[in-house]
Amino acid sequence: MDTLYDVKIRSMKIEDIDPVLAIEQDAFPNLFPSTNFRTEINRKISNCIVAEIPKDFLINNSNFQYRNGYTGHHPQDKFIVGYAVTWEIAGEIHIISIGVRRRYLRLGIGRKIMHSIINESIKNSNQSITLEVRPSNDAAKNLYKKLNFQFVGRRVKYYSDNLEDALIMTLDLQKQNTN
Repeated sequence: MDTLYDVKIRSMKIEDIDPVLAIEQDAFPNLFPSTNFRTEINRKISNCIVAEIPKDFLINNSNFQYRNGYTGHHPQDKFIVGYAVTWEIAGEIHIISIGVRRRYLRLGIGRKIMHSIINESIKNSNQSITLEVRPSNDAAKNLYKKLNFQFVGRRVKYYSDNLEDALIMTLDLQKQNTN
């Protein structure tokens, strides 16, 4: 399977926090403290979204180990495979966090989340979208480049776990609208 077509992007709800925290802890094991998603859901400048799939698209996880052994999934729930948190400040969108379950990487979920953010930002007449990415995260950098994000700067020793710099990437939505 190269792509998941039946991925639904929707607003995050309180009951999504448990699986989203599991995704964050698996994707970013050295992140401290964890994101307070309850606060983010209620913050006026924040937009929290999730990517969910129907149960019949679940990938067999029997041989796949999550870093802490916990998936956050409850059998009665839809299966959350990714999330993003953005802030809107002065007409600009800043992607605070974006993550996809490791077992579901490279299936187009991150791209679908990013398209949702871009489309919503254009609809709301935002000027740009900015994010930080690790120089070592080639998959993410390649995705952002394909989506026309440009490297605009660097934050030195940005990541506290290993003091890796962050590359700042921005998508100019004014140019995006005219292309």
